[in-house]
Amino acid sequence: MAVKVLGICGSPKQTKSSSEFLLTKALEAADKVEGVETELLRLADHTILTCTGCDNCVRQKPCPEDAKDDIPKILAKMQAADALIFSSPSYWCTVPGLLKNLMDRSRTLKMKDHGLRDKVVGVITAAGLRHGGQETTANTIISYALAQGMIVAGGVGNPVKESWAGMTGLQSEGFTWRGTPKDEIAIRNSQLVGERITRLAVQLKQE
Repeated sequence: MAVKVLGICGSPKQTKSSSEFLLTKALEAADKVEGVETELLRLADHTILTCTGCDNCVRQKPCPEDAKDDIPKILAKMQAADALIFSSPSYWCTVPGLLKNLMDRSRTLKMKDHGLRDKVVGVITAAGLRHGGQETTANTIISYALAQGMIVAGGVGNPVKESWAGMTGLQSEGFTWRGTPKDEIAIRNSQLVGERITRLAVQLKQE
């Protein structure tokens, strides 16, 4: 049985974003692992309504918003995956509203005996500034994953030169700007994330 890796791009941009670019690099690395299927899910292509706080999910009742948007389809893909990579831009040092809405609406899975438990999770973030909230955005995703019972993992490349997460900023030296395709460090770190979570997911499935 193939191991499924789902990349979730949390950017609200309709055009290809820095977050999506790095996510594609991570999924390309995952694809190189034998017996793996990958998929990229763009939240911008879907309708995701805000949680209304009705607490139906706590009472094991259907979410009233499920009939109005694409959340049931998205959550089904998350449950079917063995590993997930969340890629998000930094909006005021945290995830954008689109991704936060997904997190909030996925509460229904937690209430169903931790429906996302033991999924392996990796993180990629992007910002405009060099220090634009990439790590705090990553920490938001990590906290969410832990609360859902998922297993957070980072890349394990060169301990001096490479990082546990794919992170980019558009600001380069001299206060100039660059495109993410020119950020070789972020690309490499994103690839490490994709490879690591995939290999861990393969190992877990073989147990």
